[in-house]
Amino acid sequence: MSAAALPGTDRIATPALVHTAQAVAAEALRAPLREVRARVVDDGRGALAVEVTSPLTVPALGSHAVLDEPVLATAHRARTTIAERLRTITGRKVERVSVTFTSTVLDVPRRVR
Repeated sequence: MSAAALPGTDRIATPALVHTAQAVAAEALRAPLREVRARVVDDGRGALAVEVTSPLTVPALGSHAVLDEPVLATAHRARTTIAERLRTITGRKVERVSVTFTSTVLDVPRRVR
């Protein structure tokens, strides 16, 4: 008997969806995972709505680095990336992603040892 023909259901619990959304958002926004929050809501038809709250990562003053893109472009790119990655990982349709920047964190380059 193949796995596809085996009776039963598969489900991803809400805490797993939330943690996955947090990890994906932290990666997409280049923000520290511990400072990223996510809320995931199922619309009842299998699609997800994701709300992400995260700091905006900016280069340190005096580093002579500039932002790669405007803040709104960063949010738009991140929303698309978050939706695609969540769909790939969970197999669920992501209907909406909202990103709110609540603070800033410095992107300090780490020294190579």
